[in-house]
Amino acid sequence: VGGVIGATYWGWLHVDLLWVMEELRGRGYGHQLLVRAEEEARRRGATNAYLDTFSFQAPGLYRQHGYKVFGELQGFPPGHQRYFMTKQL
Repeated sequence: VGGVIGATYWGWLHVDLLWVMEELRGRGYGHQLLVRAEEEARRRGATNAYLDTFSFQAPGLYRQHGYKVFGELQGFPPGHQRYFMTKQL
């Protein structure tokens, strides 16, 4: 149905993948997964987080959780952008 894959090291959480089945999106599952990943990262001593996402994925979800863009690749893939985002936990 969905899940999150990440890692913590050097005081950072890296969210590698957050995914929810298309028909279940918009119901808060992505929010819950991100909150739980951040909680676990804090428990492990992480004080910051970073991830990347595409313009056609969920940059809005991450912005709602306080993530800010620190880098952007235009036209990756063509017609879209790839965003690199971070936040303090």
